[in-house]
Parts: sequence; structure tokens; C-alpha cells
Amino acid sequence: MKTYTILLVCSALLFSSCGIFTTKPVETQPPAAPVDTLEKLHTDIDTVLQETLFTTASVGIKVVAVRNGEVLYEKNPRKLHHPASTTKLFTAATALARLGPDYRFETTLYVDADADTQVIGDIYFKGRADPVLQPQDIMKLVDTLLEAGVKSIQGDIVVDATYLDTVREGPGWMWDDRPLRISALSIRQIEPEPGTRSRALACGYLLKNELIEKGIEMIGDVVPGTVPLDAQTVAKHVSPPLADILKLMNKPSNNWIAELLFKTIGAEVMGEPGTWQKGRDAINEFLEEIMGEPPVHRFVDGSGLSRYNLLNAELLTRLLVSMHHDFKLMPEFLASLPIAGVDGTLRSRMQGMSAEKMLRAKTGTLSGVSALAGYTTTADGEVVAFGILISHYVGSATPARDIQDQIGSYLTGFSRHPVSNVNGKLSQDE
Repeated sequence: MKTYTILLVCSALLFSSCGIFTTKPVETQPPAAPVDTLEKLHTDIDTVLQETLFTTASVGIKVVAVRNGEVLYEKNPRKLHHPASTTKLFTAATALARLGPDYRFETTLYVDADADTQVIGDIYFKGRADPVLQPQDIMKLVDTLLEAGVKSIQGDIVVDATYLDTVREGPGWMWDDRPLRISALSIRQIEPEPGTRSRALACGYLLKNELIEKGIEMIGDVVPGTVPLDAQTVAKHVSPPLADILKLMNKPSNNWIAELLFKTIGAEVMGEPGTWQKGRDAINEFLEEIMGEPPVHRFVDGSGLSRYNLLNAELLTRLLVSMHHDFKLMPEFLASLPIAGVDGTLRSRMQGMSAEKMLRAKTGTLSGVSALAGYTTTADGEVVAFGILISHYVGSATPARDIQDQIGSYLTGFSRHPVSNVNGKLSQDE
């Protein structure tokens, strides 16, 4: 038996040496295939654009790297759309460039050059298109008169609104947008004077009532007119700086501020009175200065209310890139934009997504139109500018906004670092 066992062991060793009994080789994974992250970004966005909304709707998109202008994605970038409130980006940019971040609007009271200190004849009330003028600002003007010793006004309150023209409604505005009725002297909360439909006269009556309330005798009435060339200033209200006003315009998308600013740009660049045409000419001049020959477009107002406005994603991104490279203006321009999930018109959007608290952009909405244009920072810390224009759909803007939000999230999560495809799963290379 012992001999038999020894023979079995020897036989096993012999067969093993001949290769009859072999061990199974260790299996190794094939080399991981690198994934083109930019191609994946394209695929992700293209997939979003397969939504049923685009069975009828039109879309124009462009995404560029701010640093060198590299196009990361585009689809119909030169197709014209109604820009809605993304128009305010151009109003804000031109205002910063032409007026400066520290520009302030003035509202002034004048008297005749030979007026007595205590008893004066006419008093002149001139507005220069302050878009954030408040009733309490007029009250402070009256306080200044009291401090100067004025006791009686024997003449009229002459209201001067000649800094802007007398056209109160923008080109192509729908009938239900007309209540804006902007004027060089106006307060948004105060309705136009009945009969005349003049906001300037309404402000004049507010001044008159405050004068009487504070004990200053008021003999005359409120009338339209102009300030004499030799009149002297007795009280002045100065607005907050333009940089602060732009936040009040862009974050909540305030049309009132945008239109008064648009005409002010016209007045300051092209000469008084400010008009919509002069505002348009000033913006076009600015675009030619920073772009040479800008893409085909048309601006007729400053807020985007008019459907005569037309532009494309190409123009949006070129403006955004140019402004980001202008260090003198970029901080104020960027600070005026709503922040995803935080404030303004983006307060309730992109919450819980990678774009939350990162993406900054201007929204735009009209019936059948939804737009989003601005900046975000990718996972690599790279700043990108984008313009997304969606139009010609019927119904709620929610589906269009959801698509914009998803694209914004893809851009914020985008990384140029190569990834590997292992067992169908993406993993970041170390």
C-alpha cells in the first residue's frame, strides 16, 4: 500500500511537469477606453434638445470658454430670436461703458437768478430720468428749501421734463405694456395726472402738496415748462450710483429702469433729448467698438418688451466675453446678474443642481419666448459664457426653463479632465 501511494505521487509530479495539469491564468481587464468629455457634453445637451418641445419650437445656443473664445457647444447660433429681457444685458453693458459705474441721476429744484431768499416767484422742478426716484426724495427736496429759509412761493411750480422726448411708449410695445409711460420726471408708484396722463405733472403736484404740508405758502399751480438758462439751484437729489441701479434692473428684470436708462444713454451720448432711436444708436455704436462688425441684430428698446427686437446666441456670447475681459466694468456687470437658486429671477431655479449658487445669468420671457444668457464656472474652475434662446412654443415657459436649467447644470459640472469607461461606468482618472 505504501509503495502504491508513492507511485501515485510520482505520477502526479510527472504529469504536472508535462503540462497536463495546469493552473488557470489570472484574468486582466482590458485597458480603459478614454472618454472625450467635450463629446459627452455635446451628447448630453443634444439629448436634452430631443424634448418634444422642439417639435415646433426653435432654439439657438452657443457656449464659449471666456479665456480664449473656444466654442464648447453651438446649435443655430446665428438664428434670430426675440431676446425678451436678455436685451437688458446690452443696456447694462452700454450704460457702464458710456456713463460709468459711478454715474448718478439728478433731480433738481431751481429758482430765478434774482429770487429773494424767503419769498420767490416761480420754482422750477427738473427731472433727468432718475429711474429709482421715490416720493421721500421729493420730501427731502422740500426740507432743503425749508433749511434755506424759503417761506413763500408766489409763482408756479414749473415742471421741466425736456431731458427726454415726449414719446411715452416704446416701439412695438403690446397695449398692456403701455402703462409704463416713462418721462424724464416720474415716480413708478405715482399714477400719471388724470387728463394729461403726465407723470411729470403728477410729481409736480406731489411737490406742491409737500410744500403746503411743510408750511411753505404756495400761490400758483403746477405747469409744464423749462428751466431758464440763468436759474440757480436751490435743492438737488442725487440717485445711488449706476452700479447699484443695475442690480435693481437686472436681478428682478425691471422694465421701468431699463427704459429710462436706455433713453438716458441716448441723451448723454447723442445729445438731449433722449429718445429710443438715440438709445439704439448709442448701443450699436458701442457694439461696433467692441466687436468690429457685430452679428445681424435689431434693438428698439432697452428692456426687451418689444417684439421688434431681434438677436442671436452668437451676439449674446460675444457681448458676455467682451464684458468679462473688461476688468474696469466686469465686476459691476457680473454683480448685477441673478444667481441661480439665490436671488432675482433665478431664485427658485436650479436648486439642488450643480449650477446652484454658481451660475449667473439674465433671464428673458415673453409669450412663446424664453431666454437665458450669462456665465458659469465649470468643475475645473473655467469660466464659460452661454446664450440659450428658445422661441415659438405655445403654453407655459416651464418646459423651456427646465431645459435651460439642465444645460446650465451640465456646463457647471463639465470637466476637461479625461475619464475612463470601466464596466460601463465613468470614473475620474487620478
